[in-house]
Amino acid sequence: MKLKTGTAFVIMIVLIIGSVLFGAYKGWSEEKAHVDATYAGLESMLQTRVETAYNILAVAKRHVPETDEAYQRVSIDLGQLDNAYSDLGRKAEANDALGRDAAALLKALAELDTVKNDSRDKMYVDNYLPQMLSESEQMTVGATYNQAAAEFNGRINRTFSGFLAKLMGIKPAEVFNAQ
Repeated sequence: MKLKTGTAFVIMIVLIIGSVLFGAYKGWSEEKAHVDATYAGLESMLQTRVETAYNILAVAKRHVPETDEAYQRVSIDLGQLDNAYSDLGRKAEANDALGRDAAALLKALAELDTVKNDSRDKMYVDNYLPQMLSESEQMTVGATYNQAAAEFNGRINRTFSGFLAKLMGIKPAEVFNAQ
């Protein structure tokens, strides 16, 4: 009789442990899916930023050669942002570089006589494009994705079920910021 009771006890313990592990994995997988769902918003904001940079290059092309150093830096930054598909850290670094270099190009354009004498491009360089660049940066930095990822990471790192989920392969969410 003791063998049957002992076996039943072991089976019960295994089932309890399995249920706890399954519950932790399933719950944290669903939470991670919610974080990942907010990533589309970040991508949309980055796309707005890329479009703004292309507009800056379009205006710059009318006033400086494509071989201009500031023009080239913005072009390179755009390429790096487009190529940083999977690594959010690299994408954030490219985004930061794009912001710096696009602002520098706008500043250089504002000082050119050809821009000063072109009322349409002057308006773009002095008002519209810097505003779009600034707003897209603020939207990207304050993205819902970053908030969701930071909250998820805080919870998964503070709880026992989070510890179990990480043991079973659930990874913390990658945060969109430069290293």
